[in-house]
Amino acid sequence: MSRKAKSELTFILKLSLLFLILVASKVNRSSDILTATKEALSPQDSISVITASIRD
Repeated sequence: MSRKAKSELTFILKLSLLFLILVASKVNRSSDILTATKEALSPQDSISVITASIRD
C-alpha cells in the first residue's frame, strides 16, 4: 500500500471515529432529556399538585 493510500485511510478512520463520538454524544444527551422529561411528568408530581390545589 502506498504512503498516500495509508494517509487517506488514516484520515477516513479518524473522521469516522469522530462521527461516531458525535453520534454517541447526541444519543446520550437525548436520553438525558428523555429522563428529565419523564421525571417532570411523573405521577407523583401531578398528585402533589392536585392535593395542594384541593387544600387551597
